[in-house]
Amino acid sequence: MPTISLEVIAPLISGVKGCQRCAPFIDDAGVSDRVLQDELNSVPEEAWQEYARLSGLVRELAGRYGAQLRITLVDPRSPMGFWKSLRHWVRRYPTFIVNGRQKCVGWDRDALERVLHASGARNA
Repeated sequence: MPTISLEVIAPLISGVKGCQRCAPFIDDAGVSDRVLQDELNSVPEEAWQEYARLSGLVRELAGRYGAQLRITLVDPRSPMGFWKSLRHWVRRYPTFIVNGRQKCVGWDRDALERVLHASGARNA
């Protein structure tokens, strides 16, 4: 059974602690916990709700399709996310790109399932 690539383009919650270049400096300065807590507290509640919804959907898909689905999360604010948003004409989030070609926009699980099944995905 072929592996299907699923790129999920959606705003992700991240910060200085997620930056591989910044984290060692934050840790060495001894302010790691405070910086992380300040970052987490600065995220609006609706962003947390969207993130939780996306996380649940991604976990459900990973559980349903197993190893045949390779999921990549892409933040549109990153250089790669900006490029992918331009390349696929993404205007709303989340947007799901299947095998680099087919696009499914929004929270419609049935539409996403149809695109995945058309690409050869089968429930595990």
